[in-house]
Amino acid sequence: MRTKYLYIALLLVILSSCNKFLDIVPKDKFIPTTVEDYENMLNFATVTTFGDFYEDLITDDAFLPEGEPGNLYTKQRLNNRKIYLFDKNAFGEGDNDVIWSEGYKRIFYFNTVINNVLDAQGGSEAAKRSVRAEALLGRALEHLLLVNIYAQHYDAATAATEPGVPLVLEADISAKHRRNTVGEVYNQVIADLQEAIKDLPLNNKLNKFRARKAGGYALLSRVYLYMGNYEQALANANEALGLYSTLANMNNYKVIIPGPFPFVPGAPVGWTDVPRGIDHPETIVARTFLRPFGLGQDVCASQELTALFNNDDKRWTLYYANGWPPAPPFNYMNRYGVKIFLRGDFFSNAINTPELYLTRAECKARANDLGGALADVNLLRQNRIVPAAYTEVTAASLDNDPLKVLRFVLDERRRELAFTGMRVMDLKRLNKDPRFAKTIKHVAEGKEFILEPNSPNYLRQIWPAASVMNPDWKLNP
Repeated sequence: MRTKYLYIALLLVILSSCNKFLDIVPKDKFIPTTVEDYENMLNFATVTTFGDFYEDLITDDAFLPEGEPGNLYTKQRLNNRKIYLFDKNAFGEGDNDVIWSEGYKRIFYFNTVINNVLDAQGGSEAAKRSVRAEALLGRALEHLLLVNIYAQHYDAATAATEPGVPLVLEADISAKHRRNTVGEVYNQVIADLQEAIKDLPLNNKLNKFRARKAGGYALLSRVYLYMGNYEQALANANEALGLYSTLANMNNYKVIIPGPFPFVPGAPVGWTDVPRGIDHPETIVARTFLRPFGLGQDVCASQELTALFNNDDKRWTLYYANGWPPAPPFNYMNRYGVKIFLRGDFFSNAINTPELYLTRAECKARANDLGGALADVNLLRQNRIVPAAYTEVTAASLDNDPLKVLRFVLDERRRELAFTGMRVMDLKRLNKDPRFAKTIKHVAEGKEFILEPNSPNYLRQIWPAASVMNPDWKLNP
């Protein structure tokens, strides 16, 4: 029997993509023919989601208390408990691993645009190329996440041989695929972004779910950061910030009413008035998790993450609470010395300016530009810390020690990006440097579970629903 289907097992995924067309367009079938048709595909709800917030449960940021009241461990599905216990085989053939299934579903949408829009009816050549560029950025975003979840972290010495993930460049459900190498995936992501940047619009069309030129440079900066190419990461961060550099002062936001609750047009979202991702001034390209609140109400900050905050930090007082509702009979801080993560808003987990400032700061610190690195972090902190408590951090206050400055930058990155899906990749890349390698410990069911630096358990196993259809694929160790 011919082995085909990258992301179909018993026709699970691509056919569900086809069904999405039926869900959105009330016709027997939808065949895009015009530039407008292809552009509308970029507005579909399917392509405005990204990632799987449960991957954060593998990190040192997460703590799931057991027991009642306040249990957060056993309320998780079995798959998510396995992730928390560092079990790379968290998903069986009958389970839905949404990073894989939804990621490749979105790639199918993006490829449909990329492969066909230049020959579509109507529209100028510039309009066609602009739509195609947005789809190229979307495809790059998905492939970059997939290779970092299911493969070893990029290493120039092994990238050419290390198994990565299938590169899918055609909207063909019958095509045979292989596990491309990590190097091949990264090369394609870079090529897609470099091509996209030429034709991406300067401003988002319609809303921030749509891509813009600054987003192309920002994502390219992320790629080079993961590769350890700090010179190129810095150059692309500069390009992105030269086009869009807005930071929002979090002192202007406040807790308003117990939530989260469903979005109602014109009403605040969640328990704060922090704008949702699509409206947030810091968003460059927006996406939401499949469950818009992410891990809100489902996880506590670990004691280690908690120690990085204080009550003068608005991220701590707006995104975390002692319990839920905010004044409940049960108090996580009293029992465990931690807070529960709420962030009850539809936030962006894709591309934004704070990440860019932190990437630029890290690159400057690694290049021994200590003043430049701290200038970027101080600018961010001015927009995060209560004014009466804010103090500028200088190189002198860190003993003019490059390592101390770099650690300070990395701590700030951890505070800012907690529970947005970024910590796993940061742990994997930093583990390659003995100065930052760390062992993570989670306790559950009366046992201690340990994740060593560079452990193969960082690699989520290839989804069995896909690998069973492709027995020639080499599985993760």
